[in-house]
Amino acid sequence: MNAQELETRTLAEQVAARLRDDVLSGRLAAGQRLSQESLAEQFQVSRVPIRDALRELEAEGLVVSYPRTGMSVADLSTADLNELYDMRLALEPVVARLATPRLRDADLAKMRRHLDAMSSSGELSAEWFSAHAEFHRALNARSDRERMCSLVDSLRAQTERYVRVFRFAIERADELGAEHELIYEAARGGDADAVAREVYDHLVVVHDRVLAYLRSRRLGEQDAGPESSQEDGAQGDGSP
Repeated sequence: MNAQELETRTLAEQVAARLRDDVLSGRLAAGQRLSQESLAEQFQVSRVPIRDALRELEAEGLVVSYPRTGMSVADLSTADLNELYDMRLALEPVVARLATPRLRDADLAKMRRHLDAMSSSGELSAEWFSAHAEFHRALNARSDRERMCSLVDSLRAQTERYVRVFRFAIERADELGAEHELIYEAARGGDADAVAREVYDHLVVVHDRVLAYLRSRRLGEQDAGPESSQEDGAQGDGSP
């Protein structure tokens, strides 16, 4: 591998990180077309790192490729939401159960710090979501299931789009923090079954609230007429 290939890979990773954040935050709306030429001009790079970055996001499920129109931001849909949470519910409690008996004091200290960061944010902000992801990583890392943890991280990122866009339909940050306090206390007590149960219950609550709002939104769009509805997807009002 030569230096140019290494540089291209680094550029692709940087572009992917920027685009990922734009998709998760809602700055790039569901269904929005992604032109390689426009993105290359925006980031002032060649099309090679843009292409590689879009492929990475496609593998994560954040963008989709169509034969005639090219790449677009993945839609938000009830079918997608249900599938993502079905996968999370199957994986995350198992990972948490495996990790709990292996947790060390340093892991619990990390979880506590991230919980405090979530609490101090005061809202479902970008900082809250970052601390939230790190809280779960601090727990799950001790499972010794690297591929499962990687998949869990990817699924969390994809569902995060829904939570960010429909955040006002979920809970306040302090209410979500209280649910994570239950996970933390069960982990601190070394009760693997309780940790798995709290993780499962938390996922169910968030899924059900987002799903209910997404369905009501789509019904409202149908009542408003075809010009205001969007086939197979829904767009939000922005994100923190």
